[in-house]
Amino acid sequence: MEKLLVFHLDDNNLKKLKQITGALKVRVEEVPSSDYLKPLEMIANKTASPLIQPFSGKVPAESLIVFCDFTEKKMDKLLASLRRDQVVIDYKAVLTPTNRKWNVMRMYLEMQAEKAAYQKNKA
Repeated sequence: MEKLLVFHLDDNNLKKLKQITGALKVRVEEVPSSDYLKPLEMIANKTASPLIQPFSGKVPAESLIVFCDFTEKKMDKLLASLRRDQVVIDYKAVLTPTNRKWNVMRMYLEMQAEKAAYQKNKA
């Protein structure tokens, strides 16, 4: 079943997101900032490790969602609904074999670098 991992989304956009995903039968999991040092794979699979300390640093200001186990068709539907309902999410990513080992903070760094590169090329 498709799952959406949600990081640092404000209440208004979270409410809209849950309405959309409910209609599409997509599970939404809000990830607490204390889990930001866990690999995405652990968060997606709800596994734990006593070796990973809870995150206690400054949380990134941007919101992030990670698509897990989505078909292309279902992802397109969800993205179209997000645009239609004007749900503001700073970063959107897909869980891949490469990034599944990254922790949330690494994902944020990668997304920020991609955005900066895109904006540089656009200028």
